[in-house]
Amino acid sequence: METSQGVVPPFMQGRQIVRVGLLLPFSSDPRNANALYNAAELALFDHGDQNTLLIPRDAGADEASASAAARALASDGADVIVGPVLRDGVQGAGEAVRGRNIPVIGFSSDRTVASDGVYLMSFQLEDEVARLVSYAAGRGIHTIALLAPSIEYGQRVQQALQQQARLNGVTIVAAQLYNANDAEAAAAATAMAAQLRASPAQAIVIADNGTRLRSIGTALVRAGVDQHQVRFMGTSAWAGDAQQEPTLAGGWYVSSDPTVRTGFEARYTEMFGVSPTRLASLSYDAVSLVSYLSRNGNRAGVNRGAIENPEGFGGADGLYRFSADGAIQRGLAIIEVRANDIGILDPAPQRFGAARG
Repeated sequence: METSQGVVPPFMQGRQIVRVGLLLPFSSDPRNANALYNAAELALFDHGDQNTLLIPRDAGADEASASAAARALASDGADVIVGPVLRDGVQGAGEAVRGRNIPVIGFSSDRTVASDGVYLMSFQLEDEVARLVSYAAGRGIHTIALLAPSIEYGQRVQQALQQQARLNGVTIVAAQLYNANDAEAAAAATAMAAQLRASPAQAIVIADNGTRLRSIGTALVRAGVDQHQVRFMGTSAWAGDAQQEPTLAGGWYVSSDPTVRTGFEARYTEMFGVSPTRLASLSYDAVSLVSYLSRNGNRAGVNRGAIENPEGFGGADGLYRFSADGAIQRGLAIIEVRANDIGILDPAPQRFGAARG
């Protein structure tokens, strides 16, 4: 049933309903979409109440599809839209509901699509690089090399690394960007090892994951790079993969608090019988936040002032808060890779300092 205020299922007749639109890539990326939807349901089970309604729609694979789906959710009476995942989708959804007072909490890591009322519940690469370089510089590492895939992600790492190097008195002595496959990654690592014999570096940032990350670690060591002399470092892309590769033992990477995420992963696995995808926690946190702000059917509680609380919130990936421009700030930890395990070298903060603009 649909009223002038929006969709009302028969079992919710007479309630003050808070409608949460879920804009997910059901057709283009069903595995991630299903995990994100499962996590949203889990958040509702853990933190929601009988007044909250999830309304899922397919975001499609481009800006136009996401825009059309967001307009449909607005017609459904959505008080907030959670998703989409892709940059263009977040941009399309945000434009579609701009001026309707419907916040969008998207999952893109591209901070350029954040704006007034469009928030990014994601892992911000630039903040990760800033945390990693600052920590390394504070421990005497002032020469760094970079290995990264020649895709948008790798290019953003390179740009952020160059910026943070200037701010922290660090020199980038070499950089190799490679085609995103195992053979090219290993070849780039071998070439990097040769380059470092002429221009030594105290650390190598390896901005990759999965089999390419493992190929790079193996190739560097085979080519003569000594992990006791050169620190291997990475972004949160290392999480879950690095401890599976012996050559990365002793390496550092930046991540949200892994001890907090363990609890979410256990709950998700218990509920659905499979492990969550990396992005699933984003949906969990977004729906948990909406549930917290709209307790007892308080639709007006989901507003910009509440979402932008400078004290932040605790989620499945630890502490986070949103700024007025829609960007997210996370409490990040520095993790050390150990044999088949990890250890926290520098924990994530428990609370935020001064408010951001």
